[in-house]
Amino acid sequence: MKHKLRRQILTLLQGTVVAQLLPIIIAPILTRIYTPEQFGILAIYMAVISVLTPIVNARYELAISLPKQERNALALFALTTKINLVVTGIATLIVLIFKNNIIQIFSLEDGVWILLLPIGLFLTGLINSFTYINNRMERFNYLAKSKVYQASSMVFMQLGLGILKFGSFGLVMGYIVGQCLSILNLNRKLSIKQKITEEKIDKELILKVSKEYNEFPKYAMITHSMESFSAQTPNLFLTKFFGAATAGYYSLTNRTISMPLSLVGKAIGDVFLSNASKLYRERGECKGIYTKTLKALAVIPIIPFTILFIWGEELFGLVFGQEWEVAGSYMRLLLPAIYLQFISSPLSHMFIIAKKIKIDLVIQIVVFILSIGAFLIGNFYFKSVEFSLVLFSIVLGIKYISFIIISYSLAKGVSRSRVDEENDYN
Repeated sequence: MKHKLRRQILTLLQGTVVAQLLPIIIAPILTRIYTPEQFGILAIYMAVISVLTPIVNARYELAISLPKQERNALALFALTTKINLVVTGIATLIVLIFKNNIIQIFSLEDGVWILLLPIGLFLTGLINSFTYINNRMERFNYLAKSKVYQASSMVFMQLGLGILKFGSFGLVMGYIVGQCLSILNLNRKLSIKQKITEEKIDKELILKVSKEYNEFPKYAMITHSMESFSAQTPNLFLTKFFGAATAGYYSLTNRTISMPLSLVGKAIGDVFLSNASKLYRERGECKGIYTKTLKALAVIPIIPFTILFIWGEELFGLVFGQEWEVAGSYMRLLLPAIYLQFISSPLSHMFIIAKKIKIDLVIQIVVFILSIGAFLIGNFYFKSVEFSLVLFSIVLGIKYISFIIISYSLAKGVSRSRVDEENDYN
């Protein structure tokens, strides 16, 4: 088990590292082609997509790893696709009707990104569904390659459209093209339609699994919507209170630090979810694999984080251009929270594995309120971007420490009889 776990993590990490090298290499060029305001538009686009992502599949994709029978997992995949189509259709109508209102809410002049929202939302839903079905089938090599294809196609499209002066539209289109390439690879040799046909996945079975796992739309969808909104609070509120350029500076921090780390964490989290789910179903606990994963997550970012904390502002100015030094100062304020996020996020799968989504919901409600409060206080009382980010970093730090403590408790397990009952049910 130990060697298999290490091999699976390394497979995903290799893909993740390669996927992140290109954006990091190209980023200094992009920051000299696109303005902070244009990066701010991309940040708003991705923030809205992120907030709506938990709704697009009603979070049923999270349940794909849980059923013992392959047929039920395929039914869940089919269910997520149907929900995705409905939600995207509704989103399209809303965008067409309320386009001007949405532009006014964010105080932006450039609104072309709004028309692309339904496309990005639909593709995001598909990626999530395909990711979890690939995870269940342990197709980690395809998961790794999909990250490479998505990142490489995204940055080269953004670079080409930037040279042609497409502005913020080029940044958003690059993101969409990357999603398309990712889906094509995740679906490669999967034959998902054929499997659904062979297993005779009908409406009756889809309805059955939708009821059996209805705790996911009831609790996980709301929980993760609040979590996404809390995480995107800086992009949304910085744009509204301090302008798109400020959001652009923050987004560079996210693009070059948080996103690469989150993808590394997701690679580890994907493997942790696959293996911990099996162990928890069989033994009722997964403390061993939890502890090993926790130690690895705590060690990986120490050296780069120390360097960034000491010389972050100077490095940002040197690499991305002098006008981007502000992004380095923002990054320094957020580093403690980013470190704790890297550790806790992959391990938070324990809430799903142990079916304790209600606990996660309570935490997210509190964080949701505190995150909004951080920026309201920072703007109206202190009128300071920096103070807003410090308050937000403290809120996130408390959240992630709570996640680590509670998820470890869940990993220690439940009684044997309860495990048998849940296995029989699934």
